[in-house]
Amino acid sequence: MSQEVLETGQERPSRGLPSWLVWTVGLAALILLTAANVVVAGELALRSIEADNLVRAVEQSETAMKTTQADFDEVLSAYDTENLTDEEREQLRTELADVAAQGEAAIAAAGEGVAEVQIMPWHAQLLGARDAYLAHNQAWVSYMAAASEDPGEWFRPQPAVNETFADAKLPLVQAVPLFDPLGTLSRIEVIYVTGSGDSGDGQSA
Repeated sequence: MSQEVLETGQERPSRGLPSWLVWTVGLAALILLTAANVVVAGELALRSIEADNLVRAVEQSETAMKTTQADFDEVLSAYDTENLTDEEREQLRTELADVAAQGEAAIAAAGEGVAEVQIMPWHAQLLGARDAYLAHNQAWVSYMAAASEDPGEWFRPQPAVNETFADAKLPLVQAVPLFDPLGTLSRIEVIYVTGSGDSGDGQSA
């Protein structure tokens, strides 16, 4: 026991941190934590919006492809392909070439929509998914360009179309954030159930 205690009968107050400093540090920590949570929430929301925009553009591209395929089927159904006259064969080839040219333009325009989806440069998975799907769109554009020159291309296997469609699925799925309030993942699944990957049947006209 110190001489001072003997003389006064009490301990000298300890030299702790001032209460105002403790409150200031605590408030600063709370502000930083809140700001970090806001940043994380904003980042998740931004990724969700970007994923939704990308899948929306992909859906429009798929619609253009399926519309083109439906137009092809409609033209073909008007002919008895087992018993074509020479005149009918030429007419069919002309109509199929027109469908392909129209499809090329529509699909290319939809591809531009995919390419124009705004994605932050640090969202590498979304950028990769966009590039992977654009490869599929370009494969279709090339397919239609070839079919507009030679309508027989409609009836040949199209491995580039099928392979690029399959290759784009995993990047699209992996690009969807865990927080998915817009149902992006389920829409990708619908695309791959009803989508444009099965093209060219090996027949001839």
